[in-house]
Amino acid sequence: MSTNSPTRQAPPLCFVDTETTGLDPRKHDVWEIAVIRRREDGVDVEYVWQIRPDLTTADPEALKIGRFEERFAVPDGWDAIEFMKSGTPFRSLIPEMLFDLQEALSGAVVIGSNPGFDVAFLTKLLQAHGRKLPWHYRPIDIATLAVGALYGRASEWTRKDCDATWYSKVAKAVGWPWKSYDVSRHVEVEPPAKDVAHTALGDARWARDVFDAVTKPDAFYTASDEQLAQMAGEALSRTHGGQQ
Repeated sequence: MSTNSPTRQAPPLCFVDTETTGLDPRKHDVWEIAVIRRREDGVDVEYVWQIRPDLTTADPEALKIGRFEERFAVPDGWDAIEFMKSGTPFRSLIPEMLFDLQEALSGAVVIGSNPGFDVAFLTKLLQAHGRKLPWHYRPIDIATLAVGALYGRASEWTRKDCDATWYSKVAKAVGWPWKSYDVSRHVEVEPPAKDVAHTALGDARWARDVFDAVTKPDAFYTASDEQLAQMAGEALSRTHGGQQ
């Protein structure tokens, strides 16, 4: 009898962000959701929904940060909308929207900036309509992941230089508590611009970029000779103003 257990397929990745009417899921609601699901072939599929929230308990500051009045696009009489790739929204009834949300998150590891916040609001939304929670039980926070990578580098540098001050240098660079934007810059990912920050899709894309910066090798090290030649040509072109 074989004792080998079958190899389990790794769960898919979903980069997630929400915009809400406040910080407390007990009295506030989610009004915008973005999910970027990474398929097995490496292609990222983007989903964005907006849902009509209860504004009676909304925190005005939270609405201001998310630019609710400027960006909320659900027409009167509609409960929710889904944005197509073209950016054009179309009507989505709550049952349909929740089904699509569950499908997008099915079996996936949720990755985001403070994803516990987003999971709490998504849990409230789904459970309020009797839906199951479809995602993997352990979310990944990009700031924690990136700081771990930076301390990993400190370990390598310490062993190489016999200089333990690398740890204090990392600690000084990332501060405490960690600020996600500062940490992002230290792994060479620029945080979202002002007009993109605090939009669900913009922040989900940022979470993806930080995750990839930490978990994927630089393209230089995986490129073919032809790709390296192309990179060199493009770099020269930028350096010399288009004249090689």
